[in-house]
Amino acid sequence: MIARDRELLARLSQVNSHLGEAVVGLMQDQDGGELPADGVRVLAELLGSMSAALYARAAELTGRVVEPPTRVIIDAEATEIA
Repeated sequence: MIARDRELLARLSQVNSHLGEAVVGLMQDQDGGELPADGVRVLAELLGSMSAALYARAAELTGRVVEPPTRVIIDAEATEIA
């Protein structure tokens, strides 16, 4: 396994080991039963950037040339949900 793959898996392991803590923290920070938007956003950005790194590596492994993964931010607030 190359060093870059080990680093990617180590990062994923860190995210995984702290995900439960983050979820419990969000549950404890609820205001009247509602999740804190900032906490949810931080978690979404963390998971999104991890997902982007995994997709980028998968693309490289299948022969696609990709730029290094960057942080992914999805602005769901700009979208209307019917």
